[in-house]
Amino acid sequence: MATAFTSAHGHHTINKVQTRATTKELNRSAAATFVSDLIEDISQKPLQAAALAKHDMFREHINAMSISYFALIILLIAASLPILAYVVTY
Repeated sequence: MATAFTSAHGHHTINKVQTRATTKELNRSAAATFVSDLIEDISQKPLQAAALAKHDMFREHINAMSISYFALIILLIAASLPILAYVVTY
């Protein structure tokens, strides 16, 4: 990936003597650097397949846990209904 600190990313001091053409050249080189870095980042391939990525495994684990807890809550509510019915009739 492109690094954030290269020679084109530095701060340039502008003297009062410099013309508008020089500042346009500085802006053009910054834009060219940005575009070249963007193309480099887009063209790189990931190191690991998306299906095997760790963050996807973590997300799948969280989804499975939330489904498990939801099912557990539903079972607890269903198990407490007969007790609730007995208490209401008493």
